Amino acid sequence: MKIGINALFMIPGEVGGTETYLRKILAELPKLAPEHELVIFANEENRNLFARELAEFSNVSIIDTKVKATSRLKRIMHEQFVLPKVVAAQNLDVLWNPGNVCPLLKHVCPYVTTIHDMQYVSHPEDFTKAGLFFMKTFTPKAIAKSDAIITISEFSRQEIVKHSKVKVDRVHVVLSAVSQNYKEQFDLDFIKERKLALLHSSDPYLLVIANSYPHKSIETAVEAFGKLNSLGTMNLVILGRPRLGEAAVQSAIDSLPESCRERVIRLHYVVESDLRALYQGAAAFVFPSKYEGFGLPVLEAMQAGVPVVASKNASIPEVGGEAIEYFKAGDSEDLVAAINKILNKNDSQRDAQIEAQKQRAARFTWENTAKQTLDILFDAGKLCNIGNKRNPINKPKDKGAAPLISTLGN
Repeated sequence: MKIGINALFMIPGEVGGTETYLRKILAELPKLAPEHELVIFANEENRNLFARELAEFSNVSIIDTKVKATSRLKRIMHEQFVLPKVVAAQNLDVLWNPGNVCPLLKHVCPYVTTIHDMQYVSHPEDFTKAGLFFMKTFTPKAIAKSDAIITISEFSRQEIVKHSKVKVDRVHVVLSAVSQNYKEQFDLDFIKERKLALLHSSDPYLLVIANSYPHKSIETAVEAFGKLNSLGTMNLVILGRPRLGEAAVQSAIDSLPESCRERVIRLHYVVESDLRALYQGAAAFVFPSKYEGFGLPVLEAMQAGVPVVASKNASIPEVGGEAIEYFKAGDSEDLVAAINKILNKNDSQRDAQIEAQKQRAARFTWENTAKQTLDILFDAGKLCNIGNKRNPINKPKDKGAAPLISTLGN
């Protein structure tokens, strides 16, 4: 079978959890289906990244469609008017669209589209006017156009069914996962060294990871931090880029007493090894989000071995189960109580929570996610071959060859 992957949406370092989702699944698919061919339709920003990460797989080819995805308008227009022609020329069995949007004008093979959530309906304040316009225009049409929909939690499936006319049996839940790297523990000296290098402090800290979109409710964590009766020398570390909710976050920080305000540390980006070190060195991980299609940072923290407190909202209970502490979303007083509960646990109680979190996190693997995704793609691809005389199995290239990066028009 020849499977296409529409990766035009993915800008490295810019699209958050959807980037992790695509890259982790692509790392597994070639191993799970070595006799099938994968064709990745790339943009100028991600083509070289895919070439490096997938170089070992002889059944992967990459087509550079020569579009700069940093221009949303150019990317959307390219996806709608150019990509269908490229897809048609490849004679695919199925096209997977992992980024909420699929080509709408020409349906040349079965489409499977991943709709991560319906955030644009529930939290339109998270989007620019242009971004909201594109989501309202293309997401409902992608849902209607696709032969099958994948989503990342039961919560998201119910949201999709609620806000569109799609039948529930066309929407398949395939839970996201966590990298096994997060369960590998660094030694204490390395963690101390990275803490000092990144935070310029050796004091204990609470960790929040989120870009400052309004629905992330980072200001709730800031308000709770200012009310902690066990604050002492505790810092609050917020890792994430400024976004449309930044004003509310900064206002909450400015409202803190000066001695407390000085203990709020902002980081915009760290490499994965430093991220893991920050998780492992934290006194607790705090996730105050009001809306999540999945909630990947919660799972990362669970795997990394740091006690987690999160809002009991949206998909988060599907991830945390009974292993983590919860609070009422948006309620800083309730968050204070939950944080104090974690900080006041003795060593055995803390260890028991961490062990329960790790056991639950172990259920979520990218291999399982990729297997379930592949099953759905195969089922959709069969539609292309009913009554079709061509062989659905395409012979892969010679083993050991690097991915072929071809440029559109060459």
